Amino acid sequence: LILLYLFYPAIKVIGKSIDVGVDDLILTNNDNTKQQQPILSIIIPAYNEEERLPPMLLETYTYLTKNRKDITNLCHAATLSCCTSEKQTQNTSSFELIVVDDGSIDDTRIKTIDFVNQHVNVSNKDAGGAGDSFRLITLHQNSGKGAAVRAGMIRAKGALCLMADADGATDITDGLPAVLKEMANVVTTTTTTTTAAVFGSRAHMENKSKAVRSTVRTFLMKAFHFFVKTLCSSSIRDTQCGFKLFTRDAAIVLFSNLHLTRWAFDTELVVLAEMMGKDACPIAEVGVKWEEVDGSKLDTSKLSLALVSLGMLRDMICVRSCYTLGLWRLRR
Repeated sequence: LILLYLFYPAIKVIGKSIDVGVDDLILTNNDNTKQQQPILSIIIPAYNEEERLPPMLLETYTYLTKNRKDITNLCHAATLSCCTSEKQTQNTSSFELIVVDDGSIDDTRIKTIDFVNQHVNVSNKDAGGAGDSFRLITLHQNSGKGAAVRAGMIRAKGALCLMADADGATDITDGLPAVLKEMANVVTTTTTTTTAAVFGSRAHMENKSKAVRSTVRTFLMKAFHFFVKTLCSSSIRDTQCGFKLFTRDAAIVLFSNLHLTRWAFDTELVVLAEMMGKDACPIAEVGVKWEEVDGSKLDTSKLSLALVSLGMLRDMICVRSCYTLGLWRLRR
């Protein structure tokens, strides 16, 4: 029974794909036949986020459009040395935002469409052909955050692909420049690969009081860090911050190999990257400004926290065991 429990994440995907039915809807009015490949795709997984998603989208899109030149320059610096698609994106400054609705039962989908109609399609007419794109990917059933991010990543078109949480807990004005600059550092020192990833982190900010967390989240984070270091990797201290940047090639390789679909999927990404090797897929970590936002989907009752923590520990044990025993293999 213990083995069945530990290997449940592996057992449930035997002979199955973690892909579920999806609808992929382009919400912007751009002429897609003339669109260039976007320099940056932002993937936003959302489950019942009708309240928190619209403010996050507004803050993110406003920042992108008002700082287009600076962000574009940072993106080009981060892709110049490593990305095969860089030649296609040298003259583009367009962004792609992808909301992935993970089978929500509230008005997340409607709120997303309303936002684009009110704030994007109108402004695009005056944007001088910037060509920004908004897409809404809807999973036919709730499948977990990992499955939602995977669905967005493997369909994203950007040379760089950023995962950002729907609550906007990571300050986009601080986080985006930070991960882009760190990606530029990574690809500058590693010119033999087109795959790289940068993880936004709250761990670096612990002693600087830059992250504001509840006692519950602090406890969970510290416990999780211990198990990540023991079972997964000692190179990344905070795997769970929902702000991660990948080159397009890294996104395709890592998420195509992903098995975990829920809270602990980030740890499998770290394991996969380290299996590829530091030269093949370097990963880095950079501190970002983060603040807890009301409305978390995590039930903070003692029983629920215990079950969530146990489930995440089980998933990490399963990941390490499956790759060590050869039950799961890295496909390149």
